[in-house]
Amino acid sequence: MYEAFLTFIKAHQMPIEDQKILLAVSGGADSMVMAHLFLQQDIAFGVAHVNYGLRGEDSHGDEALVSSWCADHNISCHIHQVEPEAFLRGDSTQMIARDIRYSFFEKLQHECGYNVVATAHNANDNLETVLLNLTKGTGIRGLVGIAPVKGHVIRPLLFATKQEVYAYAKKEGLSWREDKSNQKNDYQRNLIRNEVVPLLKQINPSLEQTFGQTWERLVGCAEIVKGDADRFPIEMDGNQHKLDVSWVRNDAASGVRLSELLRVYGFSYTDITDLKRSIIANHSGKMFMSATHVINLDRQVLLISKKGDQDLQKTMIADSTGIYKCGKVSFKVSTESGNDLPIHIPPQVGYFDLHKVSFPLEVSPWATGDSFRPLGMKGKKKVSDFMIDTKIPVTLKREVLTMKSAGEIMWIVGHRTDDRFKVTSQTRTMLRIEVTPDA
Repeated sequence: MYEAFLTFIKAHQMPIEDQKILLAVSGGADSMVMAHLFLQQDIAFGVAHVNYGLRGEDSHGDEALVSSWCADHNISCHIHQVEPEAFLRGDSTQMIARDIRYSFFEKLQHECGYNVVATAHNANDNLETVLLNLTKGTGIRGLVGIAPVKGHVIRPLLFATKQEVYAYAKKEGLSWREDKSNQKNDYQRNLIRNEVVPLLKQINPSLEQTFGQTWERLVGCAEIVKGDADRFPIEMDGNQHKLDVSWVRNDAASGVRLSELLRVYGFSYTDITDLKRSIIANHSGKMFMSATHVINLDRQVLLISKKGDQDLQKTMIADSTGIYKCGKVSFKVSTESGNDLPIHIPPQVGYFDLHKVSFPLEVSPWATGDSFRPLGMKGKKKVSDFMIDTKIPVTLKREVLTMKSAGEIMWIVGHRTDDRFKVTSQTRTMLRIEVTPDA
C-alpha cells in the first residue's frame, strides 16, 4: 500500500514536499493507516483530533488512542473538545460537526503554520458520495465526488478501498477504533453504505475496483470540461463580470459549459437551462437570480453582479410634504393647488392627484411580478416587460424603484406614472414628487 500511496500522491500532484502537514485523525482505521503511512516519510506533520462528545465514553476512547499514538511517535497532537451547546443550532449534526472540524483545522493553520490538511477519505467514501450525489441529481463535479486536492486540503487515501485499509492495518499491527454509529441508518450516507452498496455488489462483486477505474475517467472528464470553460474568460467591468455567450447553441455541450462557468455564482442547472433558452431566443433584458448573484442578459452578453451591491432599502413617505431618503436618492414631496401641469415635465418629477393617493407611500426596488397601468393605457403591464419595451439599459434595471399607494404602483420612478393616479380636470390639488441623486 505504501507504494500505491506515493504513486497516488504524485499522480494528483499533492503538495506535500517541503510542507508542514496537518493530519485529521479520528482514531478510525482509515486515519490511523494514513498517519502510519505519513510516519514512513521524511515530512513534518502534526495531528488534529476533534472529540465531539456525541458517543460518550467511546468518544473519549477515540481521543485517548490518538493522543497515545502521537505521544509514542513524538508527534504534535492538537485536541479540540466540543461543548454540547455547539449542536443546539438548527443544522444537522453532520453539518455542524463538519463546520467545527474545518474551523479547527483553519485555526491550527493560522496559529501553527500548517500549509496542508490531509483527511483520510477512502475509495468507499467516494463511492458513497457519488451515489448520493447521483441520487439527488448532479453534474460532472458531483460525479467526481470527493476531490483528491481541493485548495489546501488533500485526500491521499482515495485510491484505497475500505477492505484494503483494514488489511493493511491488520498486517502492520495498527490499533484503531470502530464508530458503532456507522452501522445505523440514521443518516443518508449510512443508508447508502449499509443497504445500497451491498445490493449493487450482488450485481458487481468488484464494485469498488471498477468504480475506481470509472472515477479516474470522470476526473479526466472534469479536467477536460474545466479546460474547455477556460477558453471562455469572464471579464471584469467595474463591479460587474461580463461573459460573451454568442457561442451558446441548443445543445447539451452549451449547457454544461455554462454550468461550469457560472457555478461559482450559485446558479443551479435548472437556472442554467432557463438561461440557455433565453439566450437562444434572444430575450434581451431578462434577469436571473441566485442566492448571491444577479445575471442580466444584454443581447449576447451576460452581466453578472453580486446581489446586494446596489440594493436599495424600502422607504415610507409619510406625508405630502418633506424630503425622504431611499438608498442613493432623495424624494422631495410637495403639493400645488389646481391641475395646471407644466408643459414639460422632466422624468425625475411625477405629478399625481393628491386625493387619489393614500399615505404612507412605499418606495422600494421593483420585484418580479410587479405590474402597473402605464399612463395612457387601459390595461396593466408587467414592470419587467415595460423596462424591456422602453429599452432601459440592463445595467440600470436593478436600480429601478417603484412607488406604491395602498399596495398599487403609482410611479415607476423616473420613467412612467400610473394612469389611475394621473392629474385630470377634476383634480383640485396636485402632489408633486421630485427624485434627486444624493450628492
